[in-house]
Amino acid sequence: MGFIQMLADNIWLTVVLLLFIISMVSIVLGILLEVYKINIRASEKRMELRNEEMRLQLRLEQQKKENAAGSPSINLPQPKEPSWEEQSQISYEMGYQQHK
Repeated sequence: MGFIQMLADNIWLTVVLLLFIISMVSIVLGILLEVYKINIRASEKRMELRNEEMRLQLRLEQQKKENAAGSPSINLPQPKEPSWEEQSQISYEMGYQQHK
């Protein structure tokens, strides 16, 4: 009863002590909330990677079935796009040839 009586006698000490306790609890809960958010994001990322892996495996199996059946593949390789340097060189050469 002495501690309660002391807090009742010193109201400002009680207020400061309560503020300290509230701030400590808030800090701990904030840290726990951030850890929870990070874990949720990590599990979502793992789930997305797993889904992408399954999607690619399914596509690979479908391509294997198409190739085994002898049907021509729809996904033929496309010509390579010229890089930025190649495009500028082509434009320069074309302009040079036109001025000759």
